[in-house]
Amino acid sequence: MPESNSFSVGVDRLLQAIHPHGRPETSFPLAMGDEDSRRRSGERLNPWFVRMVDQFCAGEPRLAALEDNLAIFGRFQWEGGNRLLYANVQAIYTIGDLDVYYLGAPTEAIYLRLDFDYRTLGGLFSHPLAHVHVEGDLSPRFALEGGDNGNIIMDFLEFLYRTYAHDKWLAWVKREWSRHIASTRAGGTADPLPIILQAFESSRFRDLRSYATDLERIKRVLRRRKDELFKPRVDSSDRVLLEYPLAR
Repeated sequence: MPESNSFSVGVDRLLQAIHPHGRPETSFPLAMGDEDSRRRSGERLNPWFVRMVDQFCAGEPRLAALEDNLAIFGRFQWEGGNRLLYANVQAIYTIGDLDVYYLGAPTEAIYLRLDFDYRTLGGLFSHPLAHVHVEGDLSPRFALEGGDNGNIIMDFLEFLYRTYAHDKWLAWVKREWSRHIASTRAGGTADPLPIILQAFESSRFRDLRSYATDLERIKRVLRRRKDELFKPRVDSSDRVLLEYPLAR
């Protein structure tokens, strides 16, 4: 199996499909249009998934899959080549295979939706730009982490992988950190990552305090590597304008 450039081969395929390349709109899967793609009010999760797969994937769940149990349906609008104006990204994680869930097996599933929309700002500080829904259009809405960085697509994908495919995300972390160490010719010094990983696995918070500087450096490297995977982004100042409370 070829090594992915990102968190997985599925994410590579997604990023390739949605890159604007001068287009005003992109989607994943490629056949997905605007018509009736959002989850309807009161629509149960399994019927929604079946409807989406039948309508936009010709009955083949794999066309929307990033992993065997993680699928994405996304629509994006762009301006000036690389500036994101709108994003609606619906994700479903199944406890079991997507194909089995599509056929109606009684298994659990979780729905998350990333919304980035200047046309639905809601009441004062009620709709962070961007935010994540956990069920339909109802509250609560959670601000997408990432601070004032504008790369919300990669931030959401990374959130999904840290949460639902942590082993693959961790493989990416180790690979990118190793490349950084090699490129900075720091191979002669002790690599702090293995010790940090052991401290996390053993819940040794006191040990992590002594590696605060290394943790900050690792996070900076991962942020940079993640941003290199997908250049298009949103206006960061717009995100800060609607941020509450002020975190910096």
